[in-house]
Amino acid sequence: MGSAENAGKKLSLSEAHAYWGHPDDGMNSPLEYLLDSEVHRLRNASLLSVFERHVDRSDSILEIGCNAGRNLHTLWRAGYHRLSAVEISEPAVDVMKCYLPTVYKGTSITIGCIEDIIKTVPKARHDVILTMAVLVHLPQESEWVLKEIAKRAKKKIIVFEYEASNGESSRHFPRNYKRIFQLNKRPEIEKLWPVPGLPRSYVCRVFGPRVQ
Repeated sequence: MGSAENAGKKLSLSEAHAYWGHPDDGMNSPLEYLLDSEVHRLRNASLLSVFERHVDRSDSILEIGCNAGRNLHTLWRAGYHRLSAVEISEPAVDVMKCYLPTVYKGTSITIGCIEDIIKTVPKARHDVILTMAVLVHLPQESEWVLKEIAKRAKKKIIVFEYEASNGESSRHFPRNYKRIFQLNKRPEIEKLWPVPGLPRSYVCRVFGPRVQ
């Protein structure tokens, strides 16, 4: 078992950035995110069901950690066209450009790590901020990013994130997202668990507008 799967030692910030910028262990290939599998179809359906309940087609959406664009493609096909994204892996964005050119052209994409980018995002520019299996890989020293996210979504924050407390790999940093975002004045308005298409260790939470 490689060091990336050794749950006894967590990746440092620099190690996490290096790994997710260019996964080198045969796992997490950007092409895998675009496979037409039953699991991915279930995830797409779960994403859309939440968006149908909480997000208007005219809303502006920022996805943190878009990878090769599967979620963006799902939203684009459903009529959500005001899309932006942040992605640390330039090769993943290249895969999107090749295989999902319409989504690539229609999305404002910033390449880089979220720690360097989040404070440059103007407050209230985006109605909705979305993450799916991304914040789980944020090292503890970068947890301040969650507070910045809480400041920047005009309407809602939607997270599909890992919350288990055991069995994770060195790349997993489980958290209580309800507690974190509510401490940052974002009330939870929906919880979905289990989430079809995701392991039972993942929970979808929707947080409403910031309470002043």
